[in-house]
Amino acid sequence: MTTASPTKETRRALRWPPGPVTALVLLLSFLVIGALQGGLAMVMNPIDPLGMSPEFLEGAPVDDYFWPGMFLLGLGAASILTVAGLLFEWRWEWAHPIEAAIGYRWPWIGAMAIGLLLLIFEIIELFMVPFHPVMHPLLIGGSLAILLLAVAPSTRRHLQTEP
Repeated sequence: MTTASPTKETRRALRWPPGPVTALVLLLSFLVIGALQGGLAMVMNPIDPLGMSPEFLEGAPVDDYFWPGMFLLGLGAASILTVAGLLFEWRWEWAHPIEAAIGYRWPWIGAMAIGLLLLIFEIIELFMVPFHPVMHPLLIGGSLAILLLAVAPSTRRHLQTEP
């Protein structure tokens, strides 16, 4: 009696991703929740969202919270796609040349881009709006954690493109 060995796709579907990838999925999922909630609040009420007064924007290049809200919605959407790519191992034809050049699948590129964008946004925000003792350190730490989890050796091995 012969038994068929599982295909590569079946074996890949049955294994759980390494710990850093799981942590990255959880961290990005929390970012999705916060970014979409904050972004929607800012777009729907750009003058006084979530109790943030327009005075916080005095040093910023914007007069209301609409564009920061749009940025957060975009960050949330990119995070949802990246989480889905990490969990379901989506393959996009348009991403193949980029993946081949970098050596990693597109969710790795997405996680790195999200971490870098959030870090840059938060550092700029730190200098333009009053310091928030919880949100600024939390989001700067979160962006650094996303970057560190993305460059972890087991994450990179998990998301390497196949030769």
